[in-house]
Amino acid sequence: MYNNHNLYTKLRAEYPEFIYSGYNITEFDDSLKFEFHFIIPGLSEFKPCWSLKKITSFDMAADDKKLNELVFSLGMVELVSYWKTTCSPDVKINCRKLSNEQIGWWKKLYKKGLGEFFYINKIKAAADFMDIISLGDYFYVPEKDAGNNENENNPKILIPVGGGKDSAVTLELLKNHGERLCYMINPGRASLDTVSAAGVPVEKTIIARRVLDENMLGLNKRGFLNGHTPFSAVVAFSAVIAAYIHKIKYAALSNESSASEPTVLNSEVNHQYSKSLEFESDFIDYEARNIASGVRYFSLLRPLTELGIAKIFSKPEKYHAVFKSCNIGSKKDIWCANCPKCLFVYIILSPFLPEDKLINIFGKNMLNDLTMTPFFEQLTGVRPEKPFECVGSRAEVNAALQELLRQYGKKNAKMPELVRYYSGLNIKNSYNFSEMCNYYDTNNHLPEQFIQAVKKELK
Repeated sequence: MYNNHNLYTKLRAEYPEFIYSGYNITEFDDSLKFEFHFIIPGLSEFKPCWSLKKITSFDMAADDKKLNELVFSLGMVELVSYWKTTCSPDVKINCRKLSNEQIGWWKKLYKKGLGEFFYINKIKAAADFMDIISLGDYFYVPEKDAGNNENENNPKILIPVGGGKDSAVTLELLKNHGERLCYMINPGRASLDTVSAAGVPVEKTIIARRVLDENMLGLNKRGFLNGHTPFSAVVAFSAVIAAYIHKIKYAALSNESSASEPTVLNSEVNHQYSKSLEFESDFIDYEARNIASGVRYFSLLRPLTELGIAKIFSKPEKYHAVFKSCNIGSKKDIWCANCPKCLFVYIILSPFLPEDKLINIFGKNMLNDLTMTPFFEQLTGVRPEKPFECVGSRAEVNAALQELLRQYGKKNAKMPELVRYYSGLNIKNSYNFSEMCNYYDTNNHLPEQFIQAVKKELK
């Protein structure tokens, strides 16, 4: 953790304004390009851009109002990565007139989506940490969506794929429930191989290229403020754009119930805020009220626990050699086997896959590595902070480990070192492993026709 509150105060005084000047949409035969223009007066300008591949031939009207509003909104999410370098108190939106309700919505996303950023930097951000000042002349009034009348027996479903076990499970669950299309942002080998393993052809894969502005990266190197931003909100808006332009009715994410659990105990600090049910509900409501694209955004895995997802994932072996969730090893397409994310995935799969298969995936038995003890204590709740990674709940980790204790006891086999260490911890709660594996949370946004695709795996 860094004590950057004084730097935060200093930068806000030196750079009191951040400006969202505008955006451009350029159409090519095979893609759409979006460019955003941000300014911190007296410091720098930024022009991040996106290129979104077309998988069918079509022309988008340059003045398509819904597309423009979606792209503008994507810019509203992108700006937070650039704003956080100085945390300027005034954010001026020059390209739209926003309602007070919309301004409140964006401020909530920024405040909760930057919870980790403020926490790690020890910044005491007040409720008025930012004023959004809407200076544009154009106020978008959404037209009532006519609805998508495609055949509900075989609907088109866009599935964002990140290369981990969760999107692989979504691909499997939906393989007989519609026409699967995939969406990837700057995909690595694991994402591409996961799509291939799922049997989704290249011509049904939409690839987006997101390019960060070098000026921001330079400010990061110079010691300006830096930290985690709500990337899954970027996924949400950009996936809806990809679905909208291709006339795809559904955008099915792969965020599970435990994403809503705070990373820091008894706080609102959540590394996964933009994967949470709260954000999903807010996003669906905002999109319907203010854009009305006709795309239905939801998370297919929201009703499931991480244990339920791991149980389902353990069956289709075609994904086991290709999936990756390790951020440290992502550039090399490996499991580093030395970080909390790797340890979490190893633990959550351990009740379902034999040790030799897990070693084949990760390169070693991670539960024999005592150097992982600090991460182990974070994951189990011995320490108040979970790792700032996309990991499951403390209860799910404890349930998996208690099931491992039962399995090793039943076999009278030698326990791995961390499992032995766990047996000596004073964990007061006991968890019903079977119930957690088969739990279905009814607090979700699944369209009716996809509910059975999930429930049948729990029987």
